[in-house]
Amino acid sequence: MINNFSIEVSQLFILMAPYLILGFLISGLLYIVTSKEMITNNIGNPGIISILKASILGVPMPLCSCGVIPVATSMYKRGATKGATLSFLISTPQTGVDSIILTWSQMGPQFAVIRPIVALITGILGGIVGEKFAEKDHKATTNVNHAHEKKGIMDGLKYTFITLPQDIINPLIKGILLSDLIAILVPSDFFISYKLTGLVAMVLIGLTSIPIYVCATASVPIAMTLISKGLDPGAAFVFLMAGPATNAATISVIMNSLGKKIIYIYISVIFASAIFFGTLINIFLDPATIPSPLSAGHLHGWLWGGFSDISVILMVLITLYATINHLSPKSKKIASHTKTADLSLIVKGMTCNHCKETATEAIQSCDGVEKISINLETGNTLIYGQSINETQIIESINSVGFSVSKFE
Repeated sequence: MINNFSIEVSQLFILMAPYLILGFLISGLLYIVTSKEMITNNIGNPGIISILKASILGVPMPLCSCGVIPVATSMYKRGATKGATLSFLISTPQTGVDSIILTWSQMGPQFAVIRPIVALITGILGGIVGEKFAEKDHKATTNVNHAHEKKGIMDGLKYTFITLPQDIINPLIKGILLSDLIAILVPSDFFISYKLTGLVAMVLIGLTSIPIYVCATASVPIAMTLISKGLDPGAAFVFLMAGPATNAATISVIMNSLGKKIIYIYISVIFASAIFFGTLINIFLDPATIPSPLSAGHLHGWLWGGFSDISVILMVLITLYATINHLSPKSKKIASHTKTADLSLIVKGMTCNHCKETATEAIQSCDGVEKISINLETGNTLIYGQSINETQIIESINSVGFSVSKFE
């Protein structure tokens, strides 16, 4: 069984590699051409137009339910309405260019097309409901100096092969391992035998998916394997949409930032939309058109040529780097340098490299800052420079959704 498991894992990894690399490359391009200023400038006015723009902006962005929090919080504090912020919070983690490409390769064009469309609709619906029923929006924006972002090719390459993979690789590997365990251990008629079909299956999957963390990319192999074990395509779709959309940590942060009423709207819209569209998929989508797990990766294999081999090598290198970087004991190194730093803080609330990057940019925008060192796991933040304004730095960090305490 162990041998079969190893073969399953390696096969799935090889089949997914070219689609992941292509998704990373497109995500890097989006990173270069978009900026936080562009986002916030487009969704600061009340009404359906800002909500629509927020949802459209969110769909292609490869941010998970944790990584989207600092971006959305910064948007809200800089003038975005609650409706637009909620729209962005919903549509962004449900999908992204990387997960759309992977969905196409593993689950076929139907799911790949339906997924971003439903994310867009759900984001718009959530924004409209949020703007109508939430407490009155703030009018003033946070007065923090945010330097204009200038991103070049090297920044895009760093994001493509380091920042984004470091956020995705760990949950993706877990998703691959879990999907292969399901493939080996769960009987092919499991869901049918226990009558876990239709609305019952969708509700159960939806309730299970909301509190757990799974990114949009990692959800694909799991959903694909669940379908192969007899789960309705609609219930698998509920997992694809509700799983990446939120988790327990995200719910807590949003409640603190936007209020309890927004959380009720947030969860209800995600759950209801996933169930509704999952039901439509069960009615109109023929399960026979969904690729099987082993055949999925070969659907477009003729397109790749040598790119497939290069992608596998790149994915192996990226995975090794991300794993080593994750396991390396950085906290001791940072602790040994706290005495030489001009300002030492603990930034709380960071969960991924997008969070770290957001905090870094917020600190860099402050007067006198020359160098920054942040440990993602501990939150230990060392700041170097002349004439540093501690109050300004703390306000800038708070403005993007993180809390700060003094390093002891």
